[in-house]
Amino acid sequence: MAANDPYDSTLGEEEHILPLPNNRQLAYAHNGPDTSRTVIIFFPGLFGVGSAPRVSESCRELQAHFIAPTLPGMGNTSTRDESGPYHVSLAEDISALLSHLYPTDAFDTLYLSGGSYGTVPAQMLYGASYELFPAGRKIAGCLLISGFSPLKYHKGYAKTLSWQNWFSFGPPTQLIPFHLLQWLFRKIIGSRMNMQDGAEAFLRQHIFSRMDDDERSKFGQWLERNSLGEDSFIANMASDTLRCNQNWDGFMEASDVMHSDWGFEPKELDDEHASKPVLIVGSSVDQLGGTSNDWLVENYRSARPRLLPGGHISCLYYMDELWKELFGMVL
Repeated sequence: MAANDPYDSTLGEEEHILPLPNNRQLAYAHNGPDTSRTVIIFFPGLFGVGSAPRVSESCRELQAHFIAPTLPGMGNTSTRDESGPYHVSLAEDISALLSHLYPTDAFDTLYLSGGSYGTVPAQMLYGASYELFPAGRKIAGCLLISGFSPLKYHKGYAKTLSWQNWFSFGPPTQLIPFHLLQWLFRKIIGSRMNMQDGAEAFLRQHIFSRMDDDERSKFGQWLERNSLGEDSFIANMASDTLRCNQNWDGFMEASDVMHSDWGFEPKELDDEHASKPVLIVGSSVDQLGGTSNDWLVENYRSARPRLLPGGHISCLYYMDELWKELFGMVL
């Protein structure tokens, strides 16, 4: 890292804790100039925590401040107050985070992004009323990777699901009482991902062993560009999974959140909301992420689709050009 480079991979991995009302807290990581007037928020998916060691060159060129919160009920972020809707508590938490990092509101532009389940909170903030989420007025665009749709409005969504997603948030999760299916899934997954070796083996089996030769080549090139080894990358990914699994409440409510009222219907958004571009990205052989991209493109007025070759993490190899494409839709 150059002496005047505001981006630091080590600092980007550091977890920060923001105290919240009612004895709650929000865990997050961030990277880049904290005085930047361009802010990017990225939400991780299930079994992930907020981390920001690598910021794409396109974001660096904008000198963007990259912020990665850990979602409610995961890792060191407290379980949300369930007396109100998820989208309301999310907006309150992220508003508190932005007020903490920008106490004088000194930023002009906000980009929202998320991967897999993280596309749910990204969309909730994109469509939130400006009374609930005042920073929404500054949203310039949204990047959704392997996105999920608001199932309340997505009729026939179950026809697109892989078997893993069928049992994660499909119809059975809403029909079987007492979250019994979620408890079973948690028991099975938790037994395999409660130690470092087990988490690494799980990731290798379900993600890395499924790469074809072309994707493995792309993955190797990406590792080389980022001065990473495959074993250390998988070990860090597994470590983040273990950190996330300190709290399972967020996982247990994921299906309910996806089926809940998000506070808006995408195709009914007003002109000011709907005019902000959304780049919707999918991978051709992803069996773990969302399968709702066609619906999302049809229902967000300013959406553009992008299909990448590869599996669940193939977006990693294209992040720089994805950000560049989104910025080009805005700037």
